[in-house]
Formats: sequence, structure tokens, C-alpha cells
Amino acid sequence: MNGGFLRDGEDAAVIDVGSNSVRLVVYRIDGRAMTPTLNEKVMAGLGRDLQRNGTLSKDGAEAALRALRRYATLLDAQGVKSVFPVATAAVREAKDGAAFVERIKGEIGFDLRVLSGGDEARLSALGVSGGAPDAKGVVGDLGGASLELIQISPDGAGEGETFPLGPLALARADGEFDYARVSEQVTKALAKSSVLGKRGGDFYAVGGAWRAIGRIDIALRNHPLGVLHHHEMSRAEVLKVADVVRKQSKRSLERLEEAAAKRAETLPYAATVLERVMQAGQFDRVVLSAFGLREGVLIERMSPETLAEHPLIAAAEAIAGRTARGRGFGKLLESWIAPMFDRSKPVFSAKRDAVLRGAAARLADIGGPLHPDQRVEIIFDMVLRAPLAAISHEERAFLAAAIHHRYTKSPPRHAPAGYVRLLDEDQQAAALAVGAALRLGADLSGRNEALLSSFQLSVVDGVLLLRVKKGLAHLLTETVQRRLDFAAGTLGLTAETKIL
Repeated sequence: MNGGFLRDGEDAAVIDVGSNSVRLVVYRIDGRAMTPTLNEKVMAGLGRDLQRNGTLSKDGAEAALRALRRYATLLDAQGVKSVFPVATAAVREAKDGAAFVERIKGEIGFDLRVLSGGDEARLSALGVSGGAPDAKGVVGDLGGASLELIQISPDGAGEGETFPLGPLALARADGEFDYARVSEQVTKALAKSSVLGKRGGDFYAVGGAWRAIGRIDIALRNHPLGVLHHHEMSRAEVLKVADVVRKQSKRSLERLEEAAAKRAETLPYAATVLERVMQAGQFDRVVLSAFGLREGVLIERMSPETLAEHPLIAAAEAIAGRTARGRGFGKLLESWIAPMFDRSKPVFSAKRDAVLRGAAARLADIGGPLHPDQRVEIIFDMVLRAPLAAISHEERAFLAAAIHHRYTKSPPRHAPAGYVRLLDEDQQAAALAVGAALRLGADLSGRNEALLSSFQLSVVDGVLLLRVKKGLAHLLTETVQRRLDFAAGTLGLTAETKIL
């Protein structure tokens, strides 16, 4: 176990002993970026007997222990030293929860941290903020036995609250789903919430059951991007998909989304809770978060200096490879191209455009290992679906298009849906300009930090001016001049060079 801050480049594991599942996720830590390298889950059902007799399921406890023994062996074999085991509602509420914790400690060696409802809400909010630092609204984390709610804003999280509204807590012994009964029970419980209060805005949904509902929504709407993180649903879309989920058989759910069939028994309850939350809070939209409690556990262990990094920049650096040379060139390329866009009209916002250019600069050479004949066919989709944080679906498409245009002027013919449906014409044009700027800087300098710093770009009276030291004028080849002319043209400028 590691009691200090997480270190750059190490592996860290979170074990989440939940009411329904027991999961192990091993992450590669690259600054603020957390990249899963191993992800295993066992549906133990620890909390399935909690409502009936107040104790953990005996079969579930044995299944959980078997899973934890396997996880301990895997972690030992991989040499993972930073391990953070946590338990949530089932262990917290069960009469025999403390004895279960002691058994795990004695038989396996894991020192299980039993989270209070407030802790669970706070860590979920921390995780959401790791994937969306500008998040503002309410975070809801639906587990097997409980629902945690907490306010969130860029300034931090508020006080959390917990309700016994997980599918296992709502289900009856006979297994029959009664929408009227469940809806009334959830509505009555949420009436006591101090967090909801018909506040409007955004609701950030965390939890496996809600993610499964998100996958079904993606299938129903034929959404062009099947990435769950930051998938958005309006209130009307939430009500529609909730109604569909409640009325489908297990076989029908499987046809809609294969993974949803594994949660067929719990999804009607999860859909009803989401529907009632939307009504109680009068939220405008649901934003699904792939980041939650487990990521929050790790963020809690990061230094203030690490947390000062922007999550998207950190993720882009992690994907591109965090060598000193790679990081240095990407950071310099970001600042080097910046003068080209000082007077450009924002396509998202000035702040977001700058962050996206920074991420694009870090990813500017990600296609280098790919064969030139195949690169343009796959680079757009590769970036579009990359494990990125703090980015919307539209911004993903913009970043993917920018990296695509780093290698070619032509639009991404091999991924038209994500390009055309997610980006308007102004965003497409801006992505072309960013890609052209990246190509200019990379080709001019041979992707060398020292050489790139010998050139300066500026925009003066409608002219994109490239200044170069006299001793390096021979680097201004015909190819570089074409790159400069094209980059200038994407911004409605003409191009000139000046030798100092």
C-alpha cells in the first residue's frame, strides 16, 4: 500500500466491492491521466439479501472472496504496490459487514475501506470532475443498493446524500417489477433530497446500470459515436429510453445492446430512478460519466501540482507517449501555432479552442508509427475513440479531424458520420486550420524542439509571417512553402517569409 501521492509512471489499482459487483481496475498513472490497463468484474450480488434480512448474501460473500483472492494474486504477479480497496453500501449497511471486512483482512490481506454515503458521493464527484473539470450541476452515482447525490461545480463538490434506491434495494423477493410501486417509492424518497430541488441544468450520471441505459440510447438514436463518456441525453430522450427499457424483455434488450442483457433484471429499476431524478431535479440533460468513484479514489491521492494539469492535456500526453522529447515538442508546438489563431472566431469558446489546440499539439505525431498508405484511413477514428478526458463528443470529432488534417488536406472519407453529424461547417474549417498549422510546424522542424524554436509565426495585416534566422534559411524548402501557403489560406490569410 502507498500512503503518499501517486507517482508519475506507476501502476495503481482500485478494488471496488459493491452491492452487486466486485471490480478490479489497474490504471497506468501518467500525471493526471489514468489509463485502465486491466479491468475485471465479478457479479457477486453481495447485497441481494440486504433488504430481506439485513445481512450480506452468503453465496455473494463467497463469490466476492474468490474474486478478491484472484485479484490479490494478479496484483502480486504484476508488482502493483499502490492498491486501494473500498466497499460501498452493502458492506456499510449489513449487520455482518464488519465481520466480512475482518475476514478479507485475515484471509487475503486487503484492508477494506468502508465508505460512508457522504464519502461515496464525494469520491464520485471527484471522479466526475476528473473527466469534466468544468462540470456544474448534480452528480448521481447509482450502485446496486444505493443512490448517492452531490452538487458539483468547478469550485468543488458540496455535501453528499445517500438513498436506498439501488435496484437491489427496490426489487421485491418475487422478482416482479412493478413500475407504479417503484416509481412511488423513488419519488417519496427523493422528496427528502436537499440536493435536487428542481434546480435544472445538468445531471451527471455514474454507475454501470445507467451506462447500460446510455448504450441503449446510443443504439436507439443511431448516434454517430458509441463512446459513453460525455454522451448526452435531453430530458425528453431520457424519458423515452426509460420507457423503452421498462417495456423490453431480456431478449429484446440484448438485441438493442448486447451488454445490457447482463443487467436485464436491474435495468427497469435503474431507468425508473433516472426518470424520477430528472423529474425531481427538472434537469435539462443527462451527461454520462465514465469517470466515477474509482477514479475519485485515485484523484484523492494526487498531488496539487499534478491536479493543476488539464485532464485533456494529460490524457493526450499519455496517449502520445510521455517521453521528455515528446512532451517538450508538443508543448512548444502548442505555443508556436498559437499566434495563427489570435484573431480567429471561436468555434466552441476561446478557452476550449485553446485547450483543444493544446491537445492536438501533443497528438501531432501520433500517426508517425502508422504506414503512410493506411494512416489517413484510421487516424480519425483512432483519435475519435481514444481514452480522453474532459472532452465532449463534438470536441472529440474536432480533435480527430485536426489530427487527420495534420496528415492530409482531404476530409476523413472513411468516417463520414462522426465528421459530418458532429461538426458544423465552421468547426470543420477550424479543424482543417489547426491540422495545417500542426503539419507546418512538424514538417518545418523535423519534429525537433530546438529547430522549431528558431522560427516564429505572427499575423500582421492579413499576412501569416514566418520569421527564420539566416543560418537556417535552407530549411525553407519548396514543401515547407506549400505548407505555409496552405496554412495561411485556411485562415483567409496570405503567406510571407522573412529571413532575420
